[in-house]
Amino acid sequence: MSGDPEIYVADANGYNLQRLTFSPGVDISPVWNPKTGNEIAFVSDRSGSPQIYMMSGDGTNLRRLIAQGGDASGPSWSPNGQLIAFQWRLSDTGTYDIYVIEIATGKIVQLTHDAARNEHPWWAPDGRHLCFESTRAKSKQIWMMLADGANPRQLTHEGENWNPSWSN
Repeated sequence: MSGDPEIYVADANGYNLQRLTFSPGVDISPVWNPKTGNEIAFVSDRSGSPQIYMMSGDGTNLRRLIAQGGDASGPSWSPNGQLIAFQWRLSDTGTYDIYVIEIATGKIVQLTHDAARNEHPWWAPDGRHLCFESTRAKSKQIWMMLADGANPRQLTHEGENWNPSWSN
């Protein structure tokens, strides 16, 4: 509708379409805060490279969460609405790792630390675990770890597997 990807909301029946972002860049991958239902985290390249932003459900109170550069994408809210897991490549020569940002303080913690691509984190409903895809086993497989990055465990072993999600 605008010539580049923007974020919109609508009623469940598809009516009352409302545009929330107005950026000359790409705005994609919106995810709602599951605790409040009022904040949206999303990815935008309005700063030149993909970064994670947050806004209120009506498009106001826009703020950039990741300001240290690189490519940050794949936001996933924790069930308590206090943390966002994401994938981040800090330099063009680096690879993606999984990080968590605490929304209230802006504190960022790196959860994976290896030369493989670790991407698409997703919170377990209990908020104690994350699943993600990784190439650390030489092919793209699904892994699980504790929310602090401890005890990584490979869940799939055959073929190529990506974009994990948890059921409730």
